[in-house]
Amino acid sequence: MKKTLVLFALILALGAVYGQNLVYYWNFNQNTPPTDTTWGQPIEAAIGDAEITYTFTEAFSFAGTTLNGVAGEVNGGSFAPRGGADTVNNGAYFTIHASTVGLDNIVLSYPTRRTTTGFNTQEVKYTVNGTDWLTKYTLDLTDFENNWVAGQMMEVDFSGTPGVANNPNFAIRVVLQGCSTAAGNNRIDNIRITAASQGAAAAPVFDPPAGAFTQPINVSISSSSPGATIRYTTDGSTPSQSSQAYSTPIPVTTTTTIKAIAYADGLDPSTVATAVYMFPVVVQNMTQLRAQTAGDGTVYLVSGEVLLTFKQSFRNQKYVQDANAGVLIDDPDGKITSVYQVGDGITGIVGTIAYYANLLQFTPVGDPGAATSHNNAIFAPTITINELKMNVGTYQGRLVRIANANFTASGTFEVGQNYTLQDATGTVAFRTTFYDVDYIGTDIPSGNFNILVLVNQFNQTPQVTARGLDDWSSTANEEELNVPMPTQLLGNHPNPFNPHTTISYHSAKAEPVQIEVYNTKGQIVKTWNLEAAEGLNSVNWDGRDDSGNSVSSGVYYYRMQSGKYSSTRKMVLMK
Repeated sequence: MKKTLVLFALILALGAVYGQNLVYYWNFNQNTPPTDTTWGQPIEAAIGDAEITYTFTEAFSFAGTTLNGVAGEVNGGSFAPRGGADTVNNGAYFTIHASTVGLDNIVLSYPTRRTTTGFNTQEVKYTVNGTDWLTKYTLDLTDFENNWVAGQMMEVDFSGTPGVANNPNFAIRVVLQGCSTAAGNNRIDNIRITAASQGAAAAPVFDPPAGAFTQPINVSISSSSPGATIRYTTDGSTPSQSSQAYSTPIPVTTTTTIKAIAYADGLDPSTVATAVYMFPVVVQNMTQLRAQTAGDGTVYLVSGEVLLTFKQSFRNQKYVQDANAGVLIDDPDGKITSVYQVGDGITGIVGTIAYYANLLQFTPVGDPGAATSHNNAIFAPTITINELKMNVGTYQGRLVRIANANFTASGTFEVGQNYTLQDATGTVAFRTTFYDVDYIGTDIPSGNFNILVLVNQFNQTPQVTARGLDDWSSTANEEELNVPMPTQLLGNHPNPFNPHTTISYHSAKAEPVQIEVYNTKGQIVKTWNLEAAEGLNSVNWDGRDDSGNSVSSGVYYYRMQSGKYSSTRKMVLMK
């Protein structure tokens, strides 16, 4: 199946294999040590006959999480190795002793977090003989937050790894490195090991895998078990031996859930595999997204890049915007697993929209993948409070600047309170919505100031919220009030295209701009060296290379460079 049919390389959490069983589980809620006391050894599993030992001189318990937990899980404790005196624990490890007799398809997973001086790598090793240790995977925690975040997960799949299945001597060792202070630590909680029973047919595999598509596709199903017969359904029901037998690729043109099971002589039935193929409505930008019908369950894909302006661990919420509009991403199920930083560009968010108390929210159904650009300047228009209140729907979810404002109250900021913010044109509720920001508990500023705020709404009441103390500035700094829209690659339209598409970009000033189109091998196929005018610019590509030859269908990337600015995006040519 041609992968060029996929609009974007979305890493969607839509495919799963049912039949994997939770065989071992540690939630660190039993025999939790007192404050600043090291865990006793061994740490017995809450589910299954397995244990953890460790070599750290300090491994405390701090508040845990429900992420990756079983039904009814509570926050409880956690396993938190610390650097120790002279960071002696760099290179120390914990070992999971877990027999795999009768088991296959072993998968390890757990959420983790890092303090700013905590260990920055976790190296997963394993043994099949109890003596020799082989490295399987190393997790880089450099950009991890000191919060429980859905995307901050250790996930290691040992399926197919020689010697792992059906082995009484199998064990996993996690080595921690990179701690820079004695108190620096990682927290680990809800360690899961899942597996499938041996003696079953290999689970069906779908090609292409689950994802979001904009063109009809044909789905192939296979099993690695020789002579296996595959039975499947397309209505979401569980397949059985009486279900449709797979023989030829399945045409899919609308959002469809395919479930499949494999049967082979001499083997038990496989686990049930499922894949969801979505055909979202494609919109180009935030303005188009906000113009769509909300609350009817329609899935939308934003093909343009959006910039992250704020994130918090509560409900995995994120604020994103482009040059003209923004939205609050509310992600209680942790569908977005990639870790982003403020200023990162994100391309291909996919999900539904609905209003909550008159605030438009975007609920993702999958992960858009790694950031497509970094360290972007975020454009925040300067508006008055009256302008905000008259056009609150326009500014919802967006970062704006209010000049020469002040608070009517004194005292200190408390969480979950409304404070009256005013300028010469009116007043608005300043809501202390965010729990972990640095101004909570500080003095409410007196006098006039300029302030960056995110715009929210609760029922009929417009609300604004600052992201941190850095969002306040002196009114003496008037230059910031007229910050121009930055140089920025805006996207291409249409996308997918055949064979013409228009690449749009904004230039903060008249300056040279280079735009290159290159293929998936990194070969440049088209280059423009342009003299951009200040403001909005565009260039048309007709699907031909620099020699005038038509290029083939497929995925292409285009990169804009201007001064120190550089940004790359993806487009799909479909003939």
